[in-house]
Amino acid sequence: MPQHLEEHWGDGGHIWGLVWLRSSGNLSIWAETIYLIWETTEAEEWIDRLDWIPL
Repeated sequence: MPQHLEEHWGDGGHIWGLVWLRSSGNLSIWAETIYLIWETTEAEEWIDRLDWIPL
């Protein structure tokens, strides 16, 4: 995925944001965290942004 994103951005592309989740994480915590992100931020804040949930 990282190489694909680099190529995509290199070609002038954009993404609406990406949140990485650990496969060993807890689904209910992920859902709550994603809901909080959705409630407290605007979509435009996430353009070309990469973030991760350390859970």
